[in-house]
Amino acid sequence: MPPINTANLPWACMGDSTAQRLVSKYLLRNSISITVADWLICNSTYDLEPEAFTLAQTLLPVGPLLASNRQANTAGHFWPEDSTCLEWLDQQPACSVIYVAFGSFTVFDKAQFRNWL
Repeated sequence: MPPINTANLPWACMGDSTAQRLVSKYLLRNSISITVADWLICNSTYDLEPEAFTLAQTLLPVGPLLASNRQANTAGHFWPEDSTCLEWLDQQPACSVIYVAFGSFTVFDKAQFRNWL
């Protein structure tokens, strides 16, 4: 595996130095909390990731939790739901579109983004 450039880590790509410090503090607090927690609840299932649950025996799967199971309240989501792509998606041939999710912390420059188009 090639070495990782630390400048490309998600917390190093987020906004200005103040935002980066806040994210780093959050991650540090989270890491400390993980060490004292009895269980770590995750949105998964044993069937999907048996190796992960074998390695980390404090993981407690409670999923998969699907967006369709949500009630009307969307609290806890970073971005408001955007359905503007649905019209375009409906016009595409069946099985011709690939959905790729990078998470809410991913930051791409223009060249990286174009590679996915």
